[in-house]
Amino acid sequence: MIHQSEIEMTNESLNLQLCKRVNASTLKFFVKRHQASNITDEMLRLLKRAMKSCKTARRVVIGCQLCYMYNITDQGVKSLSEGLQRLTSLQSIDLSFEWCSEITDQSVKSLSDCLRTLISLQSISLNFDWCFGVTDQGLKSLSESLQTLISLQYINLNFTGCYDITNKGVKSLSEGIQRLTSLQSISFSFSGDKEITDQGLKSLGDSLQKLTYLQAIDFNFGQWEKITNQGLKSLSESLQKLISMQSIHLNFSECQNITYQGLESLSKSLQTLSSLQSLDFSFDKCDTITDQGLKSLGDSLQRLSSLQSIRLNFGCCRAITEQGLKSLRDRLQTLSCLRNLVIYPERR
Repeated sequence: MIHQSEIEMTNESLNLQLCKRVNASTLKFFVKRHQASNITDEMLRLLKRAMKSCKTARRVVIGCQLCYMYNITDQGVKSLSEGLQRLTSLQSIDLSFEWCSEITDQSVKSLSDCLRTLISLQSISLNFDWCFGVTDQGLKSLSESLQTLISLQYINLNFTGCYDITNKGVKSLSEGIQRLTSLQSISFSFSGDKEITDQGLKSLGDSLQKLTYLQAIDFNFGQWEKITNQGLKSLSESLQKLISMQSIHLNFSECQNITYQGLESLSKSLQTLSSLQSLDFSFDKCDTITDQGLKSLGDSLQRLSSLQSIRLNFGCCRAITEQGLKSLRDRLQTLSCLRNLVIYPERR
């Protein structure tokens, strides 16, 4: 069997005859960036036909990418979803709809109806960056379908710039993932979704506690203007129970209501994570984080002897001094397994 086949979609055609000859485990339908704005729902309808001949595929990537396809609507996504349903052996799916401004919750529902039938799925990546028509209702549909995917090990969902998503949507999604006990890696981005508060962060944290096999998280909460120390404390209390955790990436850039006290809560939660190998925190433009917060972080990280990679971003944190940064760096350089250390800024 061919391991991978790539088939180009253009604004004029999709080579259906080539699709019929494909016998590949990984199938990539791709669009050149300069042609993206010309792709229409009709092309996705043709893609649906193409998938009928590709039933052996175990991984499908629709990309390079569907982003910036302004003419794609809910009807096109429905056709795509119906095509994917035919790939009964599918184990991995990777779709990007970045800046597809015409799609709405109905598209998310179509995809959700598709996902619930693909019971062999182990990996899902869906990107709805700047899809302004996606709201809490879309997340509710997605959550209901995820609950059926008991083999799922990896999930990556991006809702950056979906401004109508609120705590209600985050809670729905959290309730969906907490039943996926095989999950090993979660990546969520809600950057810029300004209606989410501490309660949304607590809902997400509560769901994590039940995922005992979880080894990696990557959460982007940048520009959550309503997040405070209390929300970070709630998440931290959940993180400390995930003793299998190996990689943590948290982005709280421009969350200006987070102070050194929030960083202290997060730091203390790390002390139980003895298997942690990689850590990446960003608190860029969090003006009320001080040297005291850095000291607490350094004290905790010094205890994690398995750490191999640390990246810390405190850019534009005006209350932090050069002495605080130097002290933190000196502490972390004593870690015996550390191979990569990046602290920004390097100095004041």
